[in-house]
Amino acid sequence: MISFLKQFKKNLQKKYKIQKAILFGSRARGDWLLTSDIDIILVSDDFASIPFRRRMADVLQYWNEDIDIEILCYTPAEFKRKKKEIGVVRQAVKEGVVI
Repeated sequence: MISFLKQFKKNLQKKYKIQKAILFGSRARGDWLLTSDIDIILVSDDFASIPFRRRMADVLQYWNEDIDIEILCYTPAEFKRKKKEIGVVRQAVKEGVVI
């Protein structure tokens, strides 16, 4: 799975300079089911010019796999702030796998 996530990141690099990509959730922990989606955080300065709610839709254009994916897209400043808060991003930093 990591190999096709690395390819996804490489494809994204054509439009966005991805500074960090983190796989988190059940796929990172290894306790996923066949129906589990992929959870990933992407960090890029290029997201600053895109409204938060539109970022995922823009990035999903580069996803060509049959597995559902949930993507959280942050600028470095947003990511820095979010990882200090209690929540998904903080947990992802703790348990996630950097791609």
